Amino acid sequence: MAAPVRLMPLLFGMTLLAACSDSAPPPPPEPPKTPGVISYAPGAPELDALAIVPAEVSPLPISADLNARLAVDEAVTGRVGAPVAGRVTRINADIGDAVRAGQPLALLDAPDLAQAEADMMKAEADAGLKARAAARARSLFAGDAIARRDVESADADAAAASAELTRARARLHNLGGGSALALSSPISGLVLDRQVNPGQQISAGQGPLFTVTDPHRLWLLVDVPETAIARARLGEAIEFDVTAWPDRHFRATIARIGLGVDPATRRIQVRATVANPDLALKPEMYARARLVTDDGRTALKLPNAALFESGLKSYVFRVEAPGRFHRVPVTVGARGDSYSYVTDGLKPGDKVVGDGALLLNAQLAGE
Repeated sequence: MAAPVRLMPLLFGMTLLAACSDSAPPPPPEPPKTPGVISYAPGAPELDALAIVPAEVSPLPISADLNARLAVDEAVTGRVGAPVAGRVTRINADIGDAVRAGQPLALLDAPDLAQAEADMMKAEADAGLKARAAARARSLFAGDAIARRDVESADADAAAASAELTRARARLHNLGGGSALALSSPISGLVLDRQVNPGQQISAGQGPLFTVTDPHRLWLLVDVPETAIARARLGEAIEFDVTAWPDRHFRATIARIGLGVDPATRRIQVRATVANPDLALKPEMYARARLVTDDGRTALKLPNAALFESGLKSYVFRVEAPGRFHRVPVTVGARGDSYSYVTDGLKPGDKVVGDGALLLNAQLAGE
């Protein structure tokens, strides 16, 4: 019985050795992480919080964002007032209606119109009477029945009556004639504003009662600091944005530069023309504008949310592959309220993280 007892330790050792040989080999060490790179698996919930935007080429602005507002183009705008007092009897056009030059916008019952008609009739009668008297005086003078001065006096009376008739006719013509005074549009366009209602009593000179304009052409009025006005040039471009269309960018062309500085704000008004083919822009909208030079300098336009600072440098997260983002330093040439312009560190067409860049940077710093 002693032999089986001595074999027990040997069998136990052989069993332990077999068990060790059947276990999996230890895992290989993880590859070292690339500095500044953060990755997520496909479908990771963190990816839903990230907005990816392309780096688009844009002219490099020569100024920061400036306050601006849109206005009607006064060259294609007409304002209609009342030349005489009266009561509105009819409205022929409302806001948004297309009208043509000379089209009546409203009718007024105006006592001055009736007075103008009466003045013209009286002037016609008086002019006819004085003309006949002058002809009679010339006939009598030819027969030596009256003196020359009597003929001259009759001719002067006839000329004065004719002048009064001309004035009365012009007055009636300016008022439009007819049974009612028509307030007519001076230009063709769309009715932008109406400040009159049926039955309203209107005083002479009151206005504007109607504003007619061509809204396809607008002005952009930009308040430029006197320190930057030297860089503004006629014919150069202005880029601007409006809050009503946050995903669109508009352009204007400088047409006039003010000659004086506002003493309160130390700014000079620059006027630019804007094409508005789809009527997306409205007069009196506020805008944020940037002066853009045409010297050929360009930059990559990115939303401010894509950039963040670390130390003295600015960075963005460039998309290397789906779910893989690389933090790279960039050089910012100009900054605005909504966008910045990168001059180095990215290539046109690169995709970067917009909203969520700060979140990525925080997670990268915590790893």
